[in-house]
Parts: sequence; C-alpha cells; structure tokens
Amino acid sequence: MFGRYLCGVIACVLLPGTFASAQPAAPSARAYFAQPAIEDAALSPDGRLVAARTLVAGRPRLAIFDMSGAAPSVRPIALPERERLEWHRWLGPDRLLVSLLLEGGAPAKRLVRVDIATGRLTQLGPARTAESGDEILHVSPNGGFLLLSAAVPGRPTPGVYRIDLTTGAATLAVAPQDHVWDWYADSAGVIRAGMAQDGKRSWMLYRKSEHDRFSRSARGAGAAGSGIDRFVPIRGTDRGYALAQTPEGRVGLYSYDFAAGKLGALLYEDTRVDLDGFQTDPNGRLLGVDTSADRPETRWFEPFMAARQAQIDAALPGRANRVIATTADRSRSLVFSESAGDPGAFYVFGEGRATLVAAVSPGLAGKPARMETVRYRARDGLEISGYLTLPAGRAAHGLPLIVMPHGGPFARDSWGYDPWVQYLADRGYAVFQPNYRGSTGFGRGFVAKGDGEWGRGMQADIDDGVDWLAGKGVADPGRVCIMGASYGGYAAMWAAARSDSRYRCAVSFAGISDVGAQLAYDRKTFNERDYRNWKRRIQGDAPSLDALSPIARVATLRMPILIAHGTADETVPPDQSIRLHDALTRLGRAHDYVAYPGQGHTLEGPVDNADFLERVGKFLETHNPA
Repeated sequence: MFGRYLCGVIACVLLPGTFASAQPAAPSARAYFAQPAIEDAALSPDGRLVAARTLVAGRPRLAIFDMSGAAPSVRPIALPERERLEWHRWLGPDRLLVSLLLEGGAPAKRLVRVDIATGRLTQLGPARTAESGDEILHVSPNGGFLLLSAAVPGRPTPGVYRIDLTTGAATLAVAPQDHVWDWYADSAGVIRAGMAQDGKRSWMLYRKSEHDRFSRSARGAGAAGSGIDRFVPIRGTDRGYALAQTPEGRVGLYSYDFAAGKLGALLYEDTRVDLDGFQTDPNGRLLGVDTSADRPETRWFEPFMAARQAQIDAALPGRANRVIATTADRSRSLVFSESAGDPGAFYVFGEGRATLVAAVSPGLAGKPARMETVRYRARDGLEISGYLTLPAGRAAHGLPLIVMPHGGPFARDSWGYDPWVQYLADRGYAVFQPNYRGSTGFGRGFVAKGDGEWGRGMQADIDDGVDWLAGKGVADPGRVCIMGASYGGYAAMWAAARSDSRYRCAVSFAGISDVGAQLAYDRKTFNERDYRNWKRRIQGDAPSLDALSPIARVATLRMPILIAHGTADETVPPDQSIRLHDALTRLGRAHDYVAYPGQGHTLEGPVDNADFLERVGKFLETHNPA
C-alpha cells in the first residue's frame, strides 16, 4: 500500500560533522538523477531505424537513430514548440504515429502521423481534451488503421474509435457500455472483450467476432476474486491465455476459454516466483514467459528466440537483457540491457553483434558494482531472498552495511539499477535489500505470512539477514545502518525506537511513526469491512497499534536518525515525520530533519533527489563512515 522510491528544502535540527567522501571519484548525487539521454525506444518494422525520446541540446526531443551503418546517426524530428511529446509508435518503415499534448490554455491531445523522410506532420482525427484517457488498443500491421479507446462526449465510460491512418477519419467502432472502462482487441484488430467494474462487482463483456453482439460473463476473468491478472484473446477463436493464481498460490500461465468464461490447463508455472507476463506472436502462438526470479528474464519456448536470447546474453554478459521487439523477418531485435551499476542502454542486435543505440545515463554507464541474489533462513526457518550489492574494488569481507527494506510492505525488490543503492555502493557501502515475509511476487502464501507481522516477523526477517551477513563475515557487525522509504522508513524508525544494537543509525523517508494515525488517515479510502481487514493485517495479535508505533517509544530513541518527508505527501501525511521530529526536539535528542516543499510520496526532479542523497551521504559519513 505504501510505495517506495523517492527522493527545495527546509533544514531543521542538524547533527555536527563534515563530509569527506570515501571515494572522491564517485559521481555527484545529481548525476544519479540526470534526465535520461534516451527512453521509449521503438524499432522500425524493417529494423533499420529506432525512434526514441532523447536529449537534444538538453531538451527532450523525438529523434530517429539510423542503424544502417557501423554506428548510429541521429536526426531530431521537429515538433511544434508548444506541444509535448507523449508517446510514439511505428506505423510502417517510414511513418510514425505520435501523440502530442498542447500546453498552455486549455490542454488538448492530438494524434499526428510523421513522415520520416520529409518530417511532415498530418493530424489524424479531431483533437481531444487532455483528460480523455486515450489508449491505443491496436495498430494494423500495414499501418492502415488504429483502434483508440477514448472518451465519448456525454458518456462517463470510453468507447473505441477506428481511425483511418491515411485520411484521418475517425468512426466510433464500439459504443461506450455502462461500467466498462477497459477494452481488449485481438491481433486482427477486433474488439473482443470489455472489463466492467461497479463498486466491488466486476464482469466481462465478450464476443467472438466484430459481427457478434457482446454477451456478459459472470465468471472467470470478469469475476471478482478470480485472481486473473491479464488475458489475451487469440483472433478467430474463443481461446486465449491468462495469468492467474495457481493452486500453490503463485501467478502462472493458463489457457483460457472466453466463451465459457473459465480457465483451462495450466501451461507454465515457476516454482519460486510469480510470472510477470507472457509473449505471443500475432497469430496467438505462445513464445515465452517473463519472470523475475534472481533477475528479470524471458524464458523463451520458441527455439529461435531462445537461441537469439542466448546470443544476446553472450554479447552483453552479466546484464539483464530484455528483447523489446523483433522484426518480422527476425533479422534484428531491439534490446534493453541493464545491470546493478548501469541504468541501462538500448542495443540493436543483428548479424551476430549488438550495436549500441544510446545509453540512458552515459555518465554512469559501466560502473562495476556487483548485485548478487542471496537466500537465508529466518529464525523460524522461513527462507528469505534478497539482493546484496557490493562496492567495486573491495573484498566482500568486513564491509560497512546499509540495510534498505522496501516499501509497501506488500511489494518487492528486484535485480537491477537503483540510484539509492548505486550512490551508496559508489561510496564504499554494501547494500542489503531483503524481500521479507509479506513481499509480493513469491506466491500468495508468502504474502500471507506478512499478515499481522508489522514490526515483528517482517522486522525480524530484516534483522536476521543482517546477522546472517555478519556471520558470513561480509558485513562488519559494528558498522550497520538501516535506511528506507514509506514502510521501509517505518522499519528504520522502528529499529531506532527499539534501540536495536545491530544498527548504528537510521534514515527514514516518508516513514510511518504512528500506525494508528496512519490507519485513521487511510480509513476514508475503505468501507468498514475492508478497513477492519486492513487493520487486522497490520495489527495481528498486538495489544494495540501503539505497540507497533515508533512515536510511542520516542523516549527510548537515542540512535542517530535522519528524517525526511515531502510536504505534499498524500499517501503518508507529513505529520508522521513532523510529530517524531517535534518529539525528539522536545527531548533534546540530536537528529536530522528535512522537509521538501511541494513534494509527494516520492521525490520528483534531480534537485531534491540529489539534495536528499547528499544529506544521506553526510549523515552516514558522520555516523557510519565507509
């Protein structure tokens, strides 16, 4: 429920000490939050061009990377000055579809076709209000038409428009239906299903072809509590695929019968983690599944793609390499590749080699921090997994350690680049991210083990991981601090309030100091029954919510702590940090406190993000130097 990434400025009680970087060559804090040099890359159907959002003279622009030569050549596409690029996709080898947002005055959206050779822009269909919630459902392979879910005047729910990509003419292909907010198309461009939601009730409208009427299903994907996360219809049939919970409680891949509204055979299940998604070709043939066990990967069933993935992994070793798109003739693939120390880069793979399109953050690319999957036993025998990032150039022995529990708490950490982690690793710290009980992605049973375990079993899993790393000699048990955001910030506050001897200091961003007050704040978003269930998931058999609240133990809080919060946080109100800061001030306890005006539950922009990490760096240098 409570998120995690974060990161101007009102400084309050500051601890003494000066900051002397343990590794002067490490990048500045702002470098970790630099505007991406490339994002949203898309491969042209012939594999010759890549369209992407890039930085040109420091401004985000749409650009075309020509991959015909040994190295890419880059050409920006001129867009109107007062219109902002929202997204883009290919209509063919020489045309792009672009969504633009008109800024200033009454904001409006419009779709334009871009001719790559001439740069000419042609508007498709009428402009729409910025709040219309547009969603592209299908683009025909020959670039002839697209299906757009969008608002229909006078109706609360969206309909589906068919837009001719040659003339720009728009016709209403599927009229809005009561309570239907999401429409689904098959690969032939036929709207096959709609998902309806009315309070806690949900159901599905379905048809086999565009000539049929929609019928209502009260079961399967449309039924509340079905556990189905995603489904895809196969054109011309009543069959398809769905992600749903298996009897063991993990998300697996099933066949799905849309006419009967029920799951078919279980096609694939990972024995350790939930599936993230699946891959099919336009004809509905299953190609592979996406999973995030030790690291993100696609497990290809189709032999050619399995061989292509092996070739890519050999060309880009030690990284997580995701195939984003492959041309119809399979000559080229667009790949996004990242590592623990590199926020990623796009490559075009073909002719047996990977050619760099561009790196997301060239100033950080290639840094050699090592991120390893670890597994250990909690005190009650439950296996816990997590990630350990080790600083470059230092042996994995006697390292200063920062424990970084994720937020949620019903969420998880995954292998990959994290600016907080990399900032600390570049300064000589090992960083430990445990997926404590209650973390998602490991099956329903593991999530359930977190019920009633705030500040208890969840916290014990974090502590047990520290003890395990110290017992292995990786961490220096005398140099450990805990840092987190949202629920992770609560865990840091709780460790400090317990005066846990494992930790020398704590850092909380947007943390929860008063669990009862947070529940009272959340109550407006629940009906009475759901509120009682949520409260039970948090409190468990604790005698009261005060028994789980750091603010109730403030008199025992003597550990150095850095407290930070955005003043516009609507998820965890800033009062959660302000009250702890005020209580510590009244007690005369030295601590650090900073409020970020106008920031919400996560920090936006490089200035405040960098400021927060710089404060963390100074705080750690004072209380737990690397």
